[in-house]
Amino acid sequence: MLYASTRASLLKSLGSTPFTDALYATSKSDLTPQAYAAHKKHIAAPKPLSAREQELADVRAAEREAGGGGYDGSRARLSHVGTGVGLNWSGEVEEAVVKLGEGEGSEVIVIVSACGVAVTGC
Repeated sequence: MLYASTRASLLKSLGSTPFTDALYATSKSDLTPQAYAAHKKHIAAPKPLSAREQELADVRAAEREAGGGGYDGSRARLSHVGTGVGLNWSGEVEEAVVKLGEGEGSEVIVIVSACGVAVTGC
């Protein structure tokens, strides 16, 4: 009873991201490598679908196949960052950015636009 009442609080205080799986055991035999492999197989198995759900899944798959995957519907999320900004960096700038990303030294990169405005970063 104590475990059941404190499990959620413990996981929340530890942070849930390190825990990728939950395994419940009632005996020592549930904690063997074979039992864990069976658990992973069960998790990876396709979920059971009713006849109607399977029919809808088949229709969606056929639509994706016929459509070529070009339309994602309203759930499509596009990132417009870096699409068409038109930055033409020289090889020196590219090399300086790579070095900065690798942590080699403490350099300042100055980018000058076509209109003469300088942008600096360190």
